[in-house]
Amino acid sequence: MEDLELLKKVSLFENLSEKELMAVRDRAKVVSIPKNNILFCEGDRGDTLYLVIKGRAKAYLLAEDGREVTLSEFTKGDIVGEMAIFDLEEKRSATVKTIEDSEFLTINGNDFIEVLSSHPDVSLSVLKTLSRRVKDTSTRIRNLIFLDTYSRVGRFLLEKAKSEGRELADGSLLVTRPKHEEIASFVGTSRETVSRALKELESQGLIKNAGKKVILYRIK
Repeated sequence: MEDLELLKKVSLFENLSEKELMAVRDRAKVVSIPKNNILFCEGDRGDTLYLVIKGRAKAYLLAEDGREVTLSEFTKGDIVGEMAIFDLEEKRSATVKTIEDSEFLTINGNDFIEVLSSHPDVSLSVLKTLSRRVKDTSTRIRNLIFLDTYSRVGRFLLEKAKSEGRELADGSLLVTRPKHEEIASFVGTSRETVSRALKELESQGLIKNAGKKVILYRIK
């Protein structure tokens, strides 16, 4: 990389000095990956860490019927593939592919471990990320166990609106409407069930479709 601006955009490195950023830069490179391309597959050797500079990607598993079951999504600043880095003999536990044209900062696993050894701030940031991932996974498992499908669809829309939408004057949230396939993959159901759930949520006055957007009304 010709400068340090890309590294400064990654939250993992935001507290590093310019000298420390240069040390990371010497070990890293930027790659551009078009939409719907695979970064790595389940079972691959985990020897590279990815950090999202721009775009989006998702981790997923394939069900027996061929459906993709989404485990998590990654956006700007997120770390991808960090679990395998701590044991380079460990295989990737899921497949990751881009869902938008994306750019990633890539670092070899051994080089990244050297960075962690030399920079406690980076190590702390990674631990926080891992802790958040465990918490998010626990929440998803709890939702799958205790919430019905319609509630899971509503929860997915709410979390999407909180992270990517904007608040309107009346307190409701406006967000780009995800594709039915995306929702189905994330909440563990079929596209047809998602369609029925969205219609039911709208009939109850909880959401409103507005072209390519959806409004989530505040519950008083």
